[in-house]
Amino acid sequence: MKEDILEQVVEDWYVSQPGWFVKHNIKYRPNQNRADYISLLDSVHSDIDILAYSSVNQTPDNVHVISCKSWQGGLRLKNLYDIIEKGDKHEKWKSFRELVSDKWIEAFINTIEDETGQRNFSYKIAVTKLYDPNNSYRNKIVTNTKVIQRFKKYNSDIKIDFIELKDVVSDTIKRLNLKDTPSVEMTDVGRLLQLINAAGMNITSN
Repeated sequence: MKEDILEQVVEDWYVSQPGWFVKHNIKYRPNQNRADYISLLDSVHSDIDILAYSSVNQTPDNVHVISCKSWQGGLRLKNLYDIIEKGDKHEKWKSFRELVSDKWIEAFINTIEDETGQRNFSYKIAVTKLYDPNNSYRNKIVTNTKVIQRFKKYNSDIKIDFIELKDVVSDTIKRLNLKDTPSVEMTDVGRLLQLINAAGMNITSN
């Protein structure tokens, strides 16, 4: 059972697209043999919210690792940038431990390789909305050299990007309107949006 509605929306969005297969809530934690392993802090698993694999895309875009942050206020990109820059010295680093902590990065990459056979992938942060006045921080994050070097240390190339809820909904409605026949959607979220669309209700965003 999926507890987070944003995870369900994003997962359904992926599986509705040709060639994508999805697995969710994959647990991982640091290697106990690392010198910096601390049992009191590192014995509790974290998890990969969604791991999506495409049978048609080319590496590294055939593997998407999605971290879902269904915060009501959205994601403030300045806060994420500060976490990335300060690493595990930042107060809220655990929200993005897989981007800032060496032992968690290593475990994260190894788990992705166990599941997909590759260490290179696209890392997507799915959010209710992005808060980034004047578009000041998005590019600083997706091109951040600190993150790139942290992953290269473990022979991994990472591409960072974002998924906003409004784009998922808009894309789904667009696809529904282009369907040749009104066949019933196979996912819960797709079916809900199909019914809303059929009722003549418009979903718009500012």
